[in-house]
Amino acid sequence: MSQDIHGPAPVTITVNARPHTWEAKEITFEQVVDLVYPGQPPNDQDTYTVRYSRGHDGHGTGSLTAGHSVRVKKGMVFDAYRTSRS
Repeated sequence: MSQDIHGPAPVTITVNARPHTWEAKEITFEQVVDLVYPGQPPNDQDTYTVRYSRGHDGHGTGSLTAGHSVRVKKGMVFDAYRTSRS
């Protein structure tokens, strides 16, 4: 059967130096943040920064912002940081 019928094959991505299996074609800013800070919904005092590298040609490195996504590929690396205002 065609792979398109069943969706993309799972790939391993690295998020803050930890491997994660990802089964979707894309990953959103919010999904990366949730992988790093599971069960900790953002609040008005928090700002998140998400950067990635080893992406697809033309989008090999970059930043993700809220509401946006990027195509995932095997070996892609994400770094996410939270900054709290005091």
